[in-house]
Amino acid sequence: MGGETDLFGNPVVPLPARKTPRRVVNDMEVVERVLKQASTEKFMVVGEFRQQVYRCTTGDEVEEVPAETEAVVHQLLDAGWLEIGGTHQVRYGRLTGPARSVLVPTKSRRKSERWSVLSKPAQWEQRRKSA
Repeated sequence: MGGETDLFGNPVVPLPARKTPRRVVNDMEVVERVLKQASTEKFMVVGEFRQQVYRCTTGDEVEEVPAETEAVVHQLLDAGWLEIGGTHQVRYGRLTGPARSVLVPTKSRRKSERWSVLSKPAQWEQRRKSA
């Protein structure tokens, strides 16, 4: 990403590498749902080390996302299905600070649209009822 700039001309700095692996989500329905959410809602990554995921609500206000959604967002970022954008000022309650936007590339959006029209195997429904 050397030399890249965001929409406002600010340099885009990649996120630092993690020393410990994150939780992996293997439920494809959850991955599809989060990918669709990322296309319609704005996700933001806050913090240099924790890199907690928030969802934009109104204006510059953000709220925390569930742990499962956060795990999937990080999994999609690590796999290249989502990308990190520029830095923006956000508010969480009384706190204000910088956050980095999460972007959905066109290839990921198209793949998500293809997945949504595929029929699900019958075993998935049986598995959900037994769980």
